[in-house]
Amino acid sequence: MIQPLAVSLPADLEAQLRRHCEAAYPDEACGAILGQGDGVTEAWQVSLLEAAPNEHEGDHRRRYLVPPEFQLRAEKLARARGDDVLGYYHSHPDHPARPSEYDRSHAWFGYLYVICSVQQGRSADLNAFTLAEQDGVFLDVPLQAG
Repeated sequence: MIQPLAVSLPADLEAQLRRHCEAAYPDEACGAILGQGDGVTEAWQVSLLEAAPNEHEGDHRRRYLVPPEFQLRAEKLARARGDDVLGYYHSHPDHPARPSEYDRSHAWFGYLYVICSVQQGRSADLNAFTLAEQDGVFLDVPLQAG
């Protein structure tokens, strides 16, 4: 199994992500991560975060769904900037910043996933993951924030 390279998240974007996750509390926040790198041959470099609406039809406190039309807009924006959609972020209200089985079953290989734990309305741990192709488990991605 190939260990993924790190992800670089500038301090201003980390603060933006945390604010969005806190503002959505007690619901899950979600959004797209734009930048460069593939996490295998070169580290991910985050250059922009785009907040998305959570359109999950069920419990917004425990699930999120990024709508397809938002995904298309994010892809077009990334192309216009010379970037790629690297992956997606979301929050875990009052739960650890670790992927759930739901997260794993809905993840796409090759994408970066950042999870922010929000405890009682305040952002806490922030962790990054990617899905291993071979067995479909999440691998920890070193997060270089700040």
